[in-house]
Amino acid sequence: MSTELTAGAPSTAARRDGPRRLDRVTALCHTANYARRHLEHTVLRDANLTWTSYDVLHLAVMHRPIDTGALAGIAHVSKGTVTRAATILIKRGLLRRSRPPGDRRRAVLAPTAAGWALNQQIRADLIAELTRLLDTTPGTGTHDLAVLRRLVAAPEPAGAARD
Repeated sequence: MSTELTAGAPSTAARRDGPRRLDRVTALCHTANYARRHLEHTVLRDANLTWTSYDVLHLAVMHRPIDTGALAGIAHVSKGTVTRAATILIKRGLLRRSRPPGDRRRAVLAPTAAGWALNQQIRADLIAELTRLLDTTPGTGTHDLAVLRRLVAAPEPAGAARD
């Protein structure tokens, strides 16, 4: 067998561990989806925001001002998704959109004072809810995976519907 065929081929151990790694990634994805939905129902709902609209607002606050294309890249969503979320946030008076003089095709987003204040409040509420949700007793040796399992097994938030 030539080295060209075996170069870069996974080892036996890597092939054997592949299913376990896939299971871990799958569990992380399920947990992330649960956490996102939980936070939308417990924190963001009162502010009439989705996770995506909060993310757009938060990134506009953190990187002010920010080009919509750059924001889309950071958030790993399409530019159209950013534009739709930004349009709603602009109508609510939380963001403002401007066009750079040198390139009228680009759109730049910046938070308004109301958007900045709402982001700060929501961020504090998200941190508090995540702390409550993921709280473990220090020194018990609770492994991250056990915390994730506990999170997935947590009861549904009141009024939460499956997506």
